[in-house]
Amino acid sequence: MVGLPLVLVLMGPGVKRSESVHFVNGLDVPVQIVAGDNRFDVPAEGRIKREIRRGLVDVDVSAKGVSLVHDTLYVSGDKDVRVYNVLGAAPLFMDAVRYTSSSAKNVNAPERFPQPLGGTAFQEFDHVDYAFVEPPRSLSVDERQSGSISRSHLGVLPGGWKMTLRFLLAGNRPAEAGRVAQAVLRARPDAPELSEAASLGMMALEQTEGVLAATAIAREWRDANLEDFDAHRLWARQMRRTGRNEETRAYYARALSQAPDSMLLATMLARTEPGPEATARLEALRRAHPESPLPRWGLSLRYLRENRWAEALVLLDAMEQDETHYDIFLEEHLRALTALGRREEAVKRFSQRLFEDEKASVGWRDVLLYARLLGRGPNDAGAKDLQKLIARAVEGRSEELLRAWLEASLGESKVRALPSGLDVNNASVVAVRVLTALAKSPESAARVCATANRAGFSQVGTEAGLLLAGEFERLGDSALAAKTLEATGLELTFEELRDTVHGARTVESLDALDGAERASLHLVVARRLEARGANAEKAYALARQEAVLPGPVTTALARWPVPVASGSVAGVGTP
Repeated sequence: MVGLPLVLVLMGPGVKRSESVHFVNGLDVPVQIVAGDNRFDVPAEGRIKREIRRGLVDVDVSAKGVSLVHDTLYVSGDKDVRVYNVLGAAPLFMDAVRYTSSSAKNVNAPERFPQPLGGTAFQEFDHVDYAFVEPPRSLSVDERQSGSISRSHLGVLPGGWKMTLRFLLAGNRPAEAGRVAQAVLRARPDAPELSEAASLGMMALEQTEGVLAATAIAREWRDANLEDFDAHRLWARQMRRTGRNEETRAYYARALSQAPDSMLLATMLARTEPGPEATARLEALRRAHPESPLPRWGLSLRYLRENRWAEALVLLDAMEQDETHYDIFLEEHLRALTALGRREEAVKRFSQRLFEDEKASVGWRDVLLYARLLGRGPNDAGAKDLQKLIARAVEGRSEELLRAWLEASLGESKVRALPSGLDVNNASVVAVRVLTALAKSPESAARVCATANRAGFSQVGTEAGLLLAGEFERLGDSALAAKTLEATGLELTFEELRDTVHGARTVESLDALDGAERASLHLVVARRLEARGANAEKAYALARQEAVLPGPVTTALARWPVPVASGSVAGVGTP
């Protein structure tokens, strides 16, 4: 009888048996969740709070009838906030909002230091001042209080799973990025963004398992999705990166002979062929099948690679009107307009897209492209639309880091110091260091690149990455050149780079490179010729012609010192 009152006390009305859990969905489709006895939906890129009993809880998640994941959580009452992030795909973040004041009456303009938390499914947090609500712009404090005040904020950035993958790769967490990418592929097998998830997943896999393992996985995906163009494209890309393009061509030639009416196989065969052959095949396909998007996609890129701007523009203008995948070609479209002397029109068209919905999130690369087209920098107060885009792109991240990255990417003479407290391995931080050094000389950049992690190059850009890889090879550091080239993710082998730098093959023979990337190698070739006392005028002219927009190549042309003969720049030897 002694135990009965005790049991009644423990199970009385004052005892809390459940806790609030925030269920956050970073996918762009709704998901169905069964958490213990609870069944509910979470909207696309949405969030729902539910009461979940304490202790071990089984959670099953599905989308469109496809099971995505089974997790077992332990829900405790020890923390303030509990979050279940579906597949770890939502770009969850925690930041310390620091308010500073000189008068101590009002604390204004909070400074933000976000820490990405995506990639993990279940997390519990203590001492959260603002959970999934925006912190106030100012605080009222005691008049005697001065200095700074810090408040914690837990939130979700816009951009969904794509933002999370970029954060994970930038944070040198490739294994988690690969897991999220594969989960997205299961959830959205028919998504237009499938290629981006697959590409990011392959990048992550390359970092953890190597390029050969990534190629094997790409082949398995191709075999499981024989009617999916993106699956074929990704496998062909991986094969080219490993120097096996001839094998890929033989595969598609054989497959096409067995299915001669296949548009997909014919387009993929063209993708593996030398430039003139590929263009001729795609032109014939386009004439025979004007309704099919595949030949139009391939032909527009071939025309761009051959600097046939006017012909490319006809296709790109049509794609802008009716192509669901047009965003993939947008930057090339704007470059084509610029190359044809219609830069103001390019700015106007891009502005219309960016400002169509002023509440929509804007990526950092969109801001950089706009600045390049406009020919203005982030410190130009007169470029009001550019300032608006910068404000929209910050989204809880460091504005000072964004502005420094823009300054370094545009090759501005002065790049602001980075705020303290930033992760030194953050991709944008690494990019600022690399691009700032690049503006001085390739030797300066070599000292930074020798210690930079691969993930950091994701924000450097392929134009800068290829320029530096070529210069490192020219100067005798083949290992550093190979490391830098691999980090770019380009469909280019080290052997192709080496032969081009040393004159064994032409830049024009590299069919997979775009104009900005070709400009990088033309500049490297020009510097090799000049260092040897040979005539480099034509190579320099080609570099200037291909560098349609301001960027690393135009910066190097303007600022790099006279080239010297080869000699190891970072002491890392041969690959």
